[in-house]
Amino acid sequence: MNSSAHDDFEELLFWGKIVGQDKDYFIAMGVTYTDKYEFPEKCFFWASSADFVFKPFKSMNDQHKEKYNALVGFFTGDPAKVLVKVEPEVDPEAEEAPEEPVAEEEVTVDPLASSEEEDPNKNFVARDLTELDRLHYTVLAIENDCHILPQGAVKLTDAHEIRRNNAFQGLSHEQAFDLTNYSHFRNVQNNLKQTGLL
Repeated sequence: MNSSAHDDFEELLFWGKIVGQDKDYFIAMGVTYTDKYEFPEKCFFWASSADFVFKPFKSMNDQHKEKYNALVGFFTGDPAKVLVKVEPEVDPEAEEAPEEPVAEEEVTVDPLASSEEEDPNKNFVARDLTELDRLHYTVLAIENDCHILPQGAVKLTDAHEIRRNNAFQGLSHEQAFDLTNYSHFRNVQNNLKQTGLL
């Protein structure tokens, strides 16, 4: 029932469940270690309790990144629900009456110059902010802040790839309740801005 090929990742883990008012979401995480320099790649999949078919998340909707943290309330369970509607932009020049043609001045053009102006927004397509986008953001935020591993559970190989440490046999009872024996399972982050040092 998974829409991804079996060889897209090396580990498939059940990540968790996010409760909705009408339907719930189930999240799975695929992890790929091979050919990933110093940190594995994580990919996330979601399924609704309506059908339990796992699908990969689309790319993150960064067009509304300043609005995610302002969203409050429960998830409904409808991934297509629009939370922020994008209004179509109206071109003010198109509404104005056409101007009379003006005689063009002769302009010398450099034959080596590019004849096309690159528009940075040429391929930009505005996207509504949906509940599925909010779900994706929430999963990544929780993953970033909460995914921990006991120290020693993974190792860095000579090829600079992270691998599960087969020699690791777990923490003792006393060590298991000491947070200093755990590390975040995420790539290195610079938190100096958050601490006010930068």
